[in-house]
Amino acid sequence: MPMKFAFSTVACPKWNFQTIAARAKEYGYDGVEIRGFLNEPVAPAADIFGSDLIAMKELFAQQGIKIACLSSAIAMSCDSHKDASLADDCRRFIDTAASLGCGLVKILDTRVKPGRNRSSVAMELGEWLAPLGDYAAGRNVGIVLENALSFRVAREMWLILDRLNQPSINCCWNVLNAALAGEAPAVSVPTLNSRIELAQVTDAKLTSQNATLTRLGDGDVQVRKLLTRLRGIGYHGWVSMHWDKVSMPTLAEPEDILPDSIKKLREWTTPPPRPEPKAPPKAAVKKEPVAKTLVAAVPTAPAPTEAR
Repeated sequence: MPMKFAFSTVACPKWNFQTIAARAKEYGYDGVEIRGFLNEPVAPAADIFGSDLIAMKELFAQQGIKIACLSSAIAMSCDSHKDASLADDCRRFIDTAASLGCGLVKILDTRVKPGRNRSSVAMELGEWLAPLGDYAAGRNVGIVLENALSFRVAREMWLILDRLNQPSINCCWNVLNAALAGEAPAVSVPTLNSRIELAQVTDAKLTSQNATLTRLGDGDVQVRKLLTRLRGIGYHGWVSMHWDKVSMPTLAEPEDILPDSIKKLREWTTPPPRPEPKAPPKAAVKKEPVAKTLVAAVPTAPAPTEAR
């Protein structure tokens, strides 16, 4: 079973859902990661169905496109009053995902504020997530935690998830965020392994100061190596192309980036053809030596002597 490919709607803030579904099919994607639900001011052109989730679900089904993930900006704040409200928001996302037949809701990790201990914040994050994981499990939805803010490396993410021990909570691994933290896929993927349930890919030219987004394959982020490593662990989940034109409006248009991206993603995850097996050489036919027949020497009778 191969990986499944999607793109995030942050790449196309001017498209409505009809266009999103049609372009996903046209370009060859399997699904979309939707950002712009529940009053999040991210994709203004996308909110055309309002509360009519059934019509939206049918629209994507007609095009044969899956809703891979509902993406949010929810991140625990370490403030009990705010976090209670954020938990309510997360439950609304989970309910919406269940109504759409979408299996994943993405949230962010959290930011460790100055003076706070990383381990204690990680434990606090786990305690906040645990009841949300139970809520999601009851609706056949998974929560994926993105390494977006303070917990960008695999070891810390693994410790959070392992301490939770909640099958409905796994991670969305953002390869660019890991690269900015100095971690390569050769470390991330073996560490997290089956806890990766969504992989988010972006390429960029990296400097000590910033990251400048590029087409896949033109930057310094090891996207291809990430895919190779994912293949190595038998990953069959979603890989989502993330081209954040919402935050960076001057980026190239989605019509230019998304077709090129899916072409490379499929090329990089298609194993090379196996060479045709060579026919074994024909065994040389051994010629049996011809048996020589020994003819007994029969004495020849002397010619009769003529009578004189």
